[in-house]
Amino acid sequence: MKAYKLLLIVALTAGFAACSKEDATKDYGFAKVYIPQATVTGIDNSYPIPMGPFGQNSKYTCSYDAASGKLDIALGVIRSGYFAVQKGYSVSLGISADLTAAKVADVGGVALPAAVCTVPGTITVPDGESGASVKVSVDLKALAAQSATFKDAEGYKKLVLGLAISNLQGPADYSLADSNTSVAIILDLGSEYWTDDVRALFPLD
Repeated sequence: MKAYKLLLIVALTAGFAACSKEDATKDYGFAKVYIPQATVTGIDNSYPIPMGPFGQNSKYTCSYDAASGKLDIALGVIRSGYFAVQKGYSVSLGISADLTAAKVADVGGVALPAAVCTVPGTITVPDGESGASVKVSVDLKALAAQSATFKDAEGYKKLVLGLAISNLQGPADYSLADSNTSVAIILDLGSEYWTDDVRALFPLD
């Protein structure tokens, strides 16, 4: 009886081990590409900047370089599903005038001037990775020179930049997701969370 129990334990252990090894090589889910920042509010595809205390999570949201005057906003793509072999892919990134206009009407803001923005045209994800990020840069010093166009007696209006991904290049079974392929950066210069160097450019009266 003891020998039988021992053989049963060995057999079950071997079976679990085989399943684990096999499961690790299986693919799960669908390869859908989307913008993770479009999900941060859990309500719509708005991406508020800053998100809480400035500099709290600069790697994943935004950071400011006082010397250059550039605000770098993190933006990326990610692929859903699990794949034992992760193949690289790329998407085009561009400004969406329609989304910008819709969000301007929604939040009562104004469009962020394209002239002060630098938007990378492509996001490339290498083999072995599910996603990657780029930096969308806003020249705050140049923007400060135009502050009269988005500031009134009530303060600074929110500035909106709509962005969207398109033109997915990669494996045939990869595709753009049905949602969250566009995102609206909502730059709130009236936020209490800016650091002193940014506030010096955009003082509160």
